[in-house]
Amino acid sequence: MPFNLLKLRSTYKNISRVRQISNVFLKYGFGHIIDQLRLSRFIPIRKRLKAFGQWPPVKGPNIPVSLRMAFGELGPSFIKLAQILATRPDLITSHYADEFKKLQDRVPPFPSEQARKIIEEEIRMPVSSMFSEFDERPIAAASIAQVHHGTLSDGSDVIIKVQRPDIKEQIETDINILTTIADLMEKYVAESKFFNPKGIVEEFAKTVRKEIDFREEAKNCSRFKKKFEENPDIYIPKVFEELITEKVIVMERIDG
Repeated sequence: MPFNLLKLRSTYKNISRVRQISNVFLKYGFGHIIDQLRLSRFIPIRKRLKAFGQWPPVKGPNIPVSLRMAFGELGPSFIKLAQILATRPDLITSHYADEFKKLQDRVPPFPSEQARKIIEEEIRMPVSSMFSEFDERPIAAASIAQVHHGTLSDGSDVIIKVQRPDIKEQIETDINILTTIADLMEKYVAESKFFNPKGIVEEFAKTVRKEIDFREEAKNCSRFKKKFEENPDIYIPKVFEELITEKVIVMERIDG
């Protein structure tokens, strides 16, 4: 079945991303998998001619290590997928789960000018009206968001979590591609049915879509705060409901 007749929409962005994924997996020694999934058309012809269809096996690190390195290079969606898989040694064996646990999603921060723009577009107020102080330097940066320290106009010490520009579109593109790859695995790699690739991608999509909607995070914080308000040993930071959107969440800063 032609690749573009599957669930993958044939846009330039998707095809470019499939090409990148195929070449990264080839780089880490998974050329035989690319062939099995009928994705070799996305490998540059000079590489295909050089190999004559006989891709060298994984060298150096063992297969779980190489797969972890490939996922890390492919960015947020694949890192999140690996982190979910790390909790399921019953599906992927402890060797893979232990290796995937090593994946960290720390990445370089994006410019504070972009963070300010996202905050203002989401809250529909100038940053200077919301905060008496806004630290331009993020105190943390991960694959989906970065965090800035600030002070509200009433003096409240807060942290501001801001979603990375275009991350939702990137993740949706990867979900679309991963869904297609899962279909190809079940069609062409018989042993893959033992760990249910379609089910894994569906669970991943459900989880990551919740994670990129900060309103869900705010609801969970408020729910936990109410549930444990009588417990002196647990403290849940306050969320500022008027400063919460899909892409921005402002909450009380707690030192620990």
